[in-house]
Order: sequence, then C-alpha cells, then structure tokens
Amino acid sequence: MRTILRSGAVALAAGTLLLGSGVAAQAAAPASTVSVSVNRLILKPGEFGHTGSIRIVIKNRTTEVYDQGVTITEPIAQTFDQFTGTGPCAGGGTGPTPAAVGCMLAEPLQPGANAVITVSFRSPAKPQAFPQIAPDQGKVEVGSASAQFDAVFRATGGGLANPVPYVQDTTSKLVVTAGDATLTRQEDGTYRGVTTVTVRNDGDAAHDGLAGNISAPAGLSGWPENLPDNVCFPSAPTVPGGVAVDCQVTGGQLAEGQERTFQWAFNASEDAVPGLLGSATTRVDLGHGPTQTDGANTATFTITVAE
Repeated sequence: MRTILRSGAVALAAGTLLLGSGVAAQAAAPASTVSVSVNRLILKPGEFGHTGSIRIVIKNRTTEVYDQGVTITEPIAQTFDQFTGTGPCAGGGTGPTPAAVGCMLAEPLQPGANAVITVSFRSPAKPQAFPQIAPDQGKVEVGSASAQFDAVFRATGGGLANPVPYVQDTTSKLVVTAGDATLTRQEDGTYRGVTTVTVRNDGDAAHDGLAGNISAPAGLSGWPENLPDNVCFPSAPTVPGGVAVDCQVTGGQLAEGQERTFQWAFNASEDAVPGLLGSATTRVDLGHGPTQTDGANTATFTITVAE
C-alpha cells in the first residue's frame, strides 16, 4: 500500500519516477489497445469527515506488454489518501485545485491481462443530512484511454438520491485557544512548564494537516518544544529578545467540526527569576491550505516562573 503524503509529496520507491501525467515506457503496447474503467467515488460519512475509495480496472487488449503507467486526478483538492496496487508514484498538489498523481503499475501488464488499482480518499467536509456531489472532476488516464468519475457524499441517513452540488471552502476557519503556562522547578533545579492548545476546524478548505507557530518572550532557555515531538524550525519572534518556532502539528488533516489538542513546552534555567516572564502568542494554520485573516486561529497567553 502506498500513501500519498498530505503535503502533496509522494513517497517513491527506487526506480523510474513519474511526474504529472508523464510516464516512462518499457516495450509499450499501443495505447489504443488499453482500456480503463472506474467506479463512482462514494464518500461515507464518519463522526467527522468522509472516506471512500475507487476501484480502477486496466485491461491490456493487445499482444504486447503494457508498462506505461496510469495518471489519476483527484475529484476534490487534497483528498488523496492511499494507493494500493501501483508501483512508484509522483505528483500530487498542495493548493485548492484538484491535483494529478502519476503511478507505474505494480508490474508490467501482460497481453490479455487486467490490473486492479484501489485509491482511497479522505475529505474533511462535515457530514450532512443530504447527499452532495462533485460531478466528473475525478479522472483516470491510461495512454490515450480515460475515464471520469463523480465524487458523491452519502447523507448521514445513507441516501444518495438527488445530491446537491458540493462546494469546498476557500478560506481557513480555525479557532484556537491556549491556557497560561506556569514553569515549575524540576529535580535538576531548572524550570519547565507547558500550555495546552486546542484547535477546532469550522470549515472544509483543502489542507494536508496543521502547522503551529509559537512566539515566546525573553527569559527562556532553548526553543519551545512542540508535543508530541515534531520537527521545528526557528522563525522571527514578535517579542524583542524572544524566540519563535514553526512546527508541524501531529495528526494530519483536521475534519470540519473536529478538535485537536497539542502542547508547547517551555524551559528556563535554574537561576530564572520567579514571576511573570511575559505574554506568548501561538498561531495554527492549515498546512498548504488558504491563509486566515480573522485572527481566530491565534491565541495569546502568559508564561510565569513559579516561586
């Protein structure tokens, strides 16, 4: 099983790589002799968001081996999840427009043989009491053959009839809160404390995860830590003499109506002066998604060194 990373990058195995719809050929069969079919994508509602998959069948109707690969365009931006039955893939996207991924077949398709590929999708859209549809935006291309497919959101009651058009949000709608942090003395004499951040997503804009930023006041030792542990990079602090970092937030895509918590941890040296260090600001953004301008995705809190 191959997973398309939510950042739009694709994990690639060794060998020939594909980009977009370009594919490498090895003893390629005439494209007109290869056919492709795909079923409608039915997105099933969960507690939050939707999941579903398509089944792609490629038939080699020639007397030659087919090894040109397949290109798949997602019906809704940044909803690719996992690919099963393919070789190396490349492509994907990080913007609001549905992207294409090109994949080699798991193995060359022999004359008269069929290949089956399964692609799963994940949408952050909130489950609704009525079905919705994104018509004919998904596409599968094999040589000169192609097939389009709808994406239909099943209603919470199970219905699919008379779906209304689905329109994905184009603005970020995150809401962020954070508690004050108190640094207490540790066994080694230094100080340490955390703040818990809660982020709720009130929209279904395209994104691949969450990105967190913290800007903290002077008086700390080292960089703030993002918990659970993540790779972080220094950024420009908003407080003179302070520190700031940008980090990926664990958990991937956040569905509409869903909440997630994470922590920032702070350290101070053993000779830190007890009292208020100052205010810190944390911001959470949609990873590779639209920006937010209403300020609801930013929270300010205090950092204090305990007596």
